[in-house]
Amino acid sequence: MELQLLISVNEKLFNRDPNSSELGKKIISHSIELIYELGFESFTFKKLAEEIGTTEAGIYRYFSNKHRLLIYLVNWYWSWLEFQVDYHTNNVDNPEQKLKKIITLLISDIKEIEKQEHINKKNCMK
Repeated sequence: MELQLLISVNEKLFNRDPNSSELGKKIISHSIELIYELGFESFTFKKLAEEIGTTEAGIYRYFSNKHRLLIYLVNWYWSWLEFQVDYHTNNVDNPEQKLKKIITLLISDIKEIEKQEHINKKNCMK
């Protein structure tokens, strides 16, 4: 039995939860790739829509604008990282050991994110 981690993100960042549908998950995964490839300034919802085979209106149903999408992605990542720190340091009482564990988490490969099928792990680690 495999557990799937669902990271909670502030609901004010999106119009519709992207984890609620396949289109939403495509929006997230492909936006990470396109932002990495093109840069945030060149990234547009039109280019994203072409990439995933939908309309711009379909993307706007999930996010009001690309700035909100970027904030969503950053918020998701930091929430995920916070969970990792809490999970791996929960039973560590020694502050020095706790700090070493946190540093190890920050510099190691991202393993738990691999369970999130719609996130391109390679681009998250760059």
